[in-house]
Amino acid sequence: MLFSTDADHAGQFFLSPRIEVAPPGWFGVLYLLRRDIDLCMGIDPNTGQPVRYRAAAKWPGAMAILAGIDLLAKFFYGCDETSKSSERFRLFLDHFFEAVSPNPEHREAVYQLRNALLHSFGLYSRVRNGKEYRFFLTCDGTSDALVSHNPPDQWSVNLRVLHREFENVVEVYRDKLDSAPDLRDKFNRMFGNYGRIYIG
Repeated sequence: MLFSTDADHAGQFFLSPRIEVAPPGWFGVLYLLRRDIDLCMGIDPNTGQPVRYRAAAKWPGAMAILAGIDLLAKFFYGCDETSKSSERFRLFLDHFFEAVSPNPEHREAVYQLRNALLHSFGLYSRVRNGKEYRFFLTCDGTSDALVSHNPPDQWSVNLRVLHREFENVVEVYRDKLDSAPDLRDKFNRMFGNYGRIYIG
């Protein structure tokens, strides 16, 4: 059972994207984001089944997933200072994505993809030490690899795996809130600004 303090807020935030809710009312930001990700990935958010129509939405889908990691990282870290965004994102990946991508360089590639897409709407990132990342996005349903690297600078990220693991992470993080008072405090600290929005 989810923690009782502010349980209605947590219920809104973690509401399954398979539940259709009509406005007006308050909506959990994570709930809305997960439904939008489903649509971008060609999935009916009400049923979880593939849809016949499918826009070329790889990039918006990837952007939404990466924004979702950013969002959860704020709650996990309990801080929204701009100067901490890189630290939060990396910490969240290290904590929750280690099982699917045990290679720290691969998790760093996910962070660099975030920078490339969310800051420039592109697939190129260069870090201060001069290292370059040139990304290719795939939707390979036959591979379980999140990231693959073709040296020196080509990185492929499988959006199907990224989406699947993001959904897994949501559930793992939610479960951790039940038994971790410090995480609950951080969640409650962030909820007022980032947890829900009103749609009329």
